[in-house]
Amino acid sequence: MVFNSLTFLCFLALVLLAYFRLPHRRQNVLLLAASYVFYGWWDWRFLGLLVFTSLFDYWCALRIEEQPELAKRRHFLTFSLLVNLTVLGLFKYFNFFADTLQHVLAVFGMKATLPVLHVILPLGISFYTFLSMSYTIDVYRRHLKAARDPLDFLLYVAFFPHLVAGPIVRATYLLPQCQRARVMVPEQVINGIWLILMGYVKKVVIADRLAGMVEWGFSEQTPPYADANNWLLLYAFTVQVYGDFSGYSDIARGVSKVMGFELPINFKAPFFVTNPTAFWQNWHISLSTWMRDYVYVPLGADRHGSARTALNLMLTMLVSGLWHGAGLAYLVWGSYYGVLLILHRAWRDLVRRLGTPSAAVRLPAQWSPNWQRAGHVVLVVWFFHITCLGMLLFRVASVPAPVQPLPLVQSYLQALFVWPTSVSPLLQAVLGLGGLATFFQWQHAKMDMFSTWPTRWQALSVILALASITALGVFQGTQFFYFQF
Repeated sequence: MVFNSLTFLCFLALVLLAYFRLPHRRQNVLLLAASYVFYGWWDWRFLGLLVFTSLFDYWCALRIEEQPELAKRRHFLTFSLLVNLTVLGLFKYFNFFADTLQHVLAVFGMKATLPVLHVILPLGISFYTFLSMSYTIDVYRRHLKAARDPLDFLLYVAFFPHLVAGPIVRATYLLPQCQRARVMVPEQVINGIWLILMGYVKKVVIADRLAGMVEWGFSEQTPPYADANNWLLLYAFTVQVYGDFSGYSDIARGVSKVMGFELPINFKAPFFVTNPTAFWQNWHISLSTWMRDYVYVPLGADRHGSARTALNLMLTMLVSGLWHGAGLAYLVWGSYYGVLLILHRAWRDLVRRLGTPSAAVRLPAQWSPNWQRAGHVVLVVWFFHITCLGMLLFRVASVPAPVQPLPLVQSYLQALFVWPTSVSPLLQAVLGLGGLATFFQWQHAKMDMFSTWPTRWQALSVILALASITALGVFQGTQFFYFQF
């Protein structure tokens, strides 16, 4: 079941009709049942996997909390992590590693017939696995008390708005909301309805309108253009991913608000930043903070010198790449951002050592305000193109089978710096839809405060949102891009 389908809208209406008539504990029962229906609609066979991993981590957390000795607590934590990572590895990475091993053996002249299972990837397994793992880690660190009622914990893991594509919500954030009675606040409901509308505009108008262009552009071995018009396809894909994933996050947060829950903001203004550190503070925030707290910090963060810090950054981004998928392209994508983060940190440290820390992140103070703004715009545009190149590496991980990723990347890079001789017909669509995505980012803080807007602006915005969805929306029920992760 996908958010952008009539089935989901009917499902949500039925859930809300019953939800508002029930007391707190029965609301939780309803939401858990609805969440399992929502997940099982895709493939009911994987419901057992979701329930098993949830109950297993529920049990491990109780054992971790009751152990006074650190060694025994660590034993149960290791058990939990091992089972979760084994399940994730089996379903997400088994085929990749089996195929890779066959190729490696073939290089040395050894032919091996391995029992490749062609395992189906359960929907959202990376999201709910990381969510559940963070729970047991937080209980181990004594940041959180283990849940006593299994209903509360099962609902925390399976809560349908965030279940299959995030945000990755920490137990410290969402579990208390499952445990206490929710209070319906009119402003929260109004803000939630607006987030749902805005999410649908991002998904069915921006992302799905651009999706056709992107599929066309990446369906051939060589790019469709032999010049810099190929940038338009990279712009289209970058904006498509933003609209698709940011739109899903908005709908998830909006539906949650209507029911009295709060989910964390997952996107701010990623196309308005000037460096890779700021990018990951604005893009897929729930994943980047998860990687920081559960990978980068345990590795040592920046506490052991510049060389160790660089290694920790690279390892963290490689893990992030593998989280997105099994394949060399995802590792290359992770390495790309790892190198960017290392270079940015080295530059910032160099400038600080020279005694002008502000220059590491700001333009020269002696510049006039107008020059400051112009220089900032240039840096934003420059880094946006660096982001687009990263998106190229990300996209080739899922090109059609006949297309070879490396030659495709080479062809794109060669053509990007050839001056165009004609204007592409894609220009208007990319500018129009990209401009709309840019507006949402520019006003991202106000979008969360819809209830405070003047009534006339509220009415006009709702009318425009509904009109754009009706007139320009694509309604084939296409899946969200991040469902594959």
